[in-house]
Amino acid sequence: MDKNTIAAIVLMGLVLVVFSYLGRPSQAEIEAQRRYNDSIAAVHQAEMEAAEALIAKPVESDELEVAGLTEEERDSLFLAKAKMSYGELAAATTGEERTFVLENDSVAYHFSTKGGFLVGSELKTYTDFQKQPIRLIRPEEASFGFSFITRTNRVVSTKDLYFEPEQIGPNRLRMTLHSEGGATLSFIYTLEPNYLLDVQIESNGFDQVVAPNAPYLDAMMKMPIYQNEKAAKTEQRYSGISYETASGSVEKLSTSKSVEENISGRAKWVAFRDMFFSTIFYSPNGLESVELISDVKDAKGGSGILKQMEAKYVIPVGNEGISMKIYVGPNDYNLLKGLDETLGGETHLSKVVEMGGWFRFINIWIIQPVFNFLEKFISSYGLIILLLTIFIKLLVLPFTYKSYQSQAKMRVLRPQVDAINEKYPGEENMMKRQQETMALYRKVGVSSMGGCLPMLLQMPILMAMYQYFPTSINLRGQSFLWASDLSTYDDVLSWGFNVPLIGDHLSLFCLIMTVVQIFYMNMTQRASGQSMPGMKLMPWIMGIMLFFFLNENAAALSYYLLLSMLISILQTQIFKWTTNDEKLLAELEANKKKPKKKSKWMARLEEMQKQQEQMLREQQKKK
Repeated sequence: MDKNTIAAIVLMGLVLVVFSYLGRPSQAEIEAQRRYNDSIAAVHQAEMEAAEALIAKPVESDELEVAGLTEEERDSLFLAKAKMSYGELAAATTGEERTFVLENDSVAYHFSTKGGFLVGSELKTYTDFQKQPIRLIRPEEASFGFSFITRTNRVVSTKDLYFEPEQIGPNRLRMTLHSEGGATLSFIYTLEPNYLLDVQIESNGFDQVVAPNAPYLDAMMKMPIYQNEKAAKTEQRYSGISYETASGSVEKLSTSKSVEENISGRAKWVAFRDMFFSTIFYSPNGLESVELISDVKDAKGGSGILKQMEAKYVIPVGNEGISMKIYVGPNDYNLLKGLDETLGGETHLSKVVEMGGWFRFINIWIIQPVFNFLEKFISSYGLIILLLTIFIKLLVLPFTYKSYQSQAKMRVLRPQVDAINEKYPGEENMMKRQQETMALYRKVGVSSMGGCLPMLLQMPILMAMYQYFPTSINLRGQSFLWASDLSTYDDVLSWGFNVPLIGDHLSLFCLIMTVVQIFYMNMTQRASGQSMPGMKLMPWIMGIMLFFFLNENAAALSYYLLLSMLISILQTQIFKWTTNDEKLLAELEANKKKPKKKSKWMARLEEMQKQQEQMLREQQKKK
């Protein structure tokens, strides 16, 4: 070791010695702690002696252990063992497990006296792909409970204790945990409209049961995400954990891989969401020390479980009580937006719904309002999508027309471009060909990007629709033509085994859309006068890639793209009929005679092209 290392070790040793000396307790503190420890030890010793007296004779198993005892002795034995683990809560370790239900027309919540908390849920107006009721919370796998440290340094979980039930009203239930000293911890549940469950946690002296240096409940909420939709991989891709920070920012954990995350600071709520439904835990007091776990499972494993979700957080214990809200219901934007208003506008539960990421505003301010308006008058969702598509195409019509006009100008100028290519053949004249072609476009007032920019401006709408249709709760379970559910793929042909890139089925809407896509792209190429050999394969490549991408996606999305391209084909034909190529060419030729003011950007571009051309010639001379 070098001198610096030795000096550091010596210094650290000195610091430890000094702090040990300064931090040592006084004689009075030592004596007080000794008396406290002696009292605790005496209680433990008495409990252990009682237990040992009852189990004095040798036994080979738990059944043999109580076989020779009277009923009174067995009860005493069990109570003694319970006191060793649970202290003054030992009496709550025995009881009868009973289930109570709070329900309305939309949802049913199930509660158990063992643990005193929520053990099951059932959505009454929704079914899964097998036509079974949606059960987001199931007692077989779900685990909800609280743990705490007692004054006798025992770690106790409410899941192991029995609560006393009290049905206060048709929509209200109280679960109470009693201690030997008379302290109580109560969970009061009230079923509210819109799938909302109000939870009030009341403490009556229970702060005297909990250790004073740890006055809080450690909440643990653990449940899987079940497969409720036909497309398991797609549902898994949209399933995950969301939460809102104290500042109002809504964050989402990765959905593609297993992940753990500790939230810095306080969280308002945590949501376990799948493609169309969510389980949300909210507290106006805030959730502290939040730990989140999302474990991805094998979607094709046959277990019916897509992911395992877990959330841990801390709730303080005091006589003032704790308020919570639990939501188990659909990812309905309008419904959750209404709940945000009900909760005082301090939450953003509506952001649980997938609405397009960066292009979320398009769905919120344009698509969703139009869709909701059409729903009021039309029951067929296929017709609603058709009208919605027409509305969108009319909205972007100016961009579409400008794009076609740019393509038409490029087409009528094609003979002149071909003449330039013939005048400057070979790779060595590539830069010259580009310069002359750009000069031609500049003279006639044509932008080479004129056909691309309008299409790029339409991309945000396309991306927004890509998010809207697969996750819209409105479309779930709605049929149209041969598609029994527009929110998932319309498999007209299935073969029971997985084929790379395609899967185990063939979606008819997707197939028809692919054929129309190839036809439309070929037509667009002809309209622009495109004759490059490599580009002729592009429609087929793009069409096939799109088929692989959408074959397992929502039929509504493929149907929308199909309608969009059919309308585009009709628009293109109308534009073609109303465009006179000879007149258009004459206008372009007239533009050549008009004086052109060269922009600084064009001047710099031309200078760069000349420099590149000079460098290319010098390289060719060296060869």
